[in-house]
Amino acid sequence: MGIADKNFRHYLVYLWPLPVIFLLGQVVMRANGNATNLGITSAVSIMDAVVFIVLFCGAAWWSFRPLKALLMTPDHPEKHRRLIESVMADFPWRTLKGYTIAGWIFAIYLIIVISSVALMGEHLFTWRMFLALTLNFCFGAGVLAPALAVSSSIVYSTRLRSKFALQGLFVSELSSSKRVERYLISSQYRPWLIFLSTGFLPILILGLFVYLAQAGEVAEEYFILSQAMVLVSMSICGGMILVWFLSHTLKQVTRSLKKGLHHLAEGHFTGRVPVLIDDEFGELARGLNTAMHGLQEREDLKDSLAIAAEIQQGLLPKHAPVIPFYKLEGFQQTCYSVGGDYFDYIALEDGRVWLVVADVSGKGYPAALTMANLQAMLRGLAMVDWPIEVAADYLNGALCDSLAAGRFVTLFMGKLQPESHSMMWVNAGHVPPLLANSEGIRPLEASAPPLGLVKGITYEVGRTDFKQGDTLLIYTDGVTESSSRVGKELFGEARLRKWLANHIADPLDQYPTLLLEELNNYGRNELDDDLTLLCVRRE
Repeated sequence: MGIADKNFRHYLVYLWPLPVIFLLGQVVMRANGNATNLGITSAVSIMDAVVFIVLFCGAAWWSFRPLKALLMTPDHPEKHRRLIESVMADFPWRTLKGYTIAGWIFAIYLIIVISSVALMGEHLFTWRMFLALTLNFCFGAGVLAPALAVSSSIVYSTRLRSKFALQGLFVSELSSSKRVERYLISSQYRPWLIFLSTGFLPILILGLFVYLAQAGEVAEEYFILSQAMVLVSMSICGGMILVWFLSHTLKQVTRSLKKGLHHLAEGHFTGRVPVLIDDEFGELARGLNTAMHGLQEREDLKDSLAIAAEIQQGLLPKHAPVIPFYKLEGFQQTCYSVGGDYFDYIALEDGRVWLVVADVSGKGYPAALTMANLQAMLRGLAMVDWPIEVAADYLNGALCDSLAAGRFVTLFMGKLQPESHSMMWVNAGHVPPLLANSEGIRPLEASAPPLGLVKGITYEVGRTDFKQGDTLLIYTDGVTESSSRVGKELFGEARLRKWLANHIADPLDQYPTLLLEELNNYGRNELDDDLTLLCVRRE
């Protein structure tokens, strides 16, 4: 209860322009003699002040009442996020209604009381003087006072929103949807509203004052011109206050935005910029928050991808097995943190080795998960020493059941048999490996579609004999489909054959470096596709 009352007292302090304008009007009327001419005594002035305080404090209480109910339960405001944001968004509109009603009631009261005092005291009070007095009261109490009250309330609400923002509120979407209210608080339209209320409207009233003064007697002319002084004084003072409120609000909002941009520039994405006002700057703050949220998710994703990449690298072989008379070399480079390329050498107890290179369609997480599943199945099948064509049939059936429509896996799988210097192999839709020797280069063509597309098909097995010096280059399409920066022409199998022929005598462990140099010189973009090599040479 104490917190709500304390905030209400703070709100009343923000309404200081209202008594300033009221006192200014009374002082100017006393100074120019109009109060004396109308017979307005000190008692009447005190009664006017009491009525003013009652009406405008009542309007303040009515406007603040929804906020007071929220502030009485300050614990865990995030549970009432929608309610709090809705009430705060409606606060300026509620303020306008409350103070407009109070202002016009006060204007009518002044018109009735002052007119009655003047007539009862038999003071000069013509219809021209009555009209001038009425216009002043209506402008001051019915137009200027509500405008000042709304501006004061907007300044107060920005302070209150800053406080709530520390608890996670007012950082997302704008709660207000009233079109009229948007015009009322918009930084684009508020200067025009200030001009209308303190410039255009007073000028119209002054024009009417001039007309009334020219048509009246000397006493009427003096009274009307004196009322013009009151009007000008209130307009100038009110305009200055409204402009100061506007600049103060913009300063507070831009300071908050500047702080958010500073955090954004420094790479701190955990904080949020409070939406201090539901206008264009509020939209900008919401946009910054959306950007920081997205960047934070991106940073979190980077961490997750780093972990996933570490796990995926752990699935790849660390060292090639030692095989008499043979040299093996593997290499992989992904275009993302994780990818769908996979290579492996699985040594069996009898000395034979499974050589596997696979390419999962797509990139990123989905391809990496499929690759991990494929690796687990392959190692399990190798341990039971299934014939590779039977293993390929099993893998195809399993992937047809598990992969989403349109996804597939190209696979080259060979069983190297060092004792006979031969290799049994299956090519399931994979780019043909190249077998290079002194006689030339021969591709090991695919004889069946990729895994996961057609269930129930049988994969044929091929046999290749290795002669001394023979080199087998197994690769993924990331090599041949690398494109140049100019013209986007693919590297292609022909260039790969030429490169292999030129490096047939080079050490096998230099192949990855040499091929990457060739692709980079060609203009390869590392984001084109994953790239994997598995090289075999009989020494």
